[in-house]
Amino acid sequence: MAELFDQAVFLKFLAALLAIFNPLYGIPIFLSMTEGYSTSERKRVALIVTGTVVVVALIAVLVGEEVLAIFGIDIPSFRIAGGLIILGVGMSMLNASDRPQGDQQAVEEGGKKKSNIAVVPLAIPLTIGPGTIATTIVFAHTLSDGAEIVTLGSAVLIACAIVGLGLLFADPISRFFGPTMINVITRVMAIILVAVAVEMVLTGTFNAIDARYPGLIGGS
Repeated sequence: MAELFDQAVFLKFLAALLAIFNPLYGIPIFLSMTEGYSTSERKRVALIVTGTVVVVALIAVLVGEEVLAIFGIDIPSFRIAGGLIILGVGMSMLNASDRPQGDQQAVEEGGKKKSNIAVVPLAIPLTIGPGTIATTIVFAHTLSDGAEIVTLGSAVLIACAIVGLGLLFADPISRFFGPTMINVITRVMAIILVAVAVEMVLTGTFNAIDARYPGLIGGS
């Protein structure tokens, strides 16, 4: 079982997922887009969002590398691209005084399409987007085939469960924390995201150089 479960990767991946998902950050968006919904309707939307995120994340774990191979993209290049995407997300969260413009636009568009907001835009791209998928594929590459689904799958399920609980209890959580505390937590999550992004870019760069010029790094 130890060979199938890497605790260090699990904890690191779970922290990255929670930083990207940032359940508290999504609560105001969820409440805004479901304004006027009954309690049962909100619960249904929350469950659909959670289920969609689980499916997309697990697909990235299972076949993400294969999809990259079809397009001839190697892992170091994708690691760098994913790091840059996550860096952009993190900096946006860190510097924004309110919701980023893209989130606000999604809220407005979602308000016009209240019958179909659970999958798009609430699940995709507001909860799981390119940054999450890139992170998932990069972490999956570090593990053996069996360990991918056990280690990363466990982290995905836990992170998605936390997101789902946040949405199911969005109203009381929003009242309890208030906008100031949610804003503080968002900034902390942003710093974690930026750190993850920098590590991904550096690792991808070193791997790419080593693959093209073997022995250049660390060589005598």
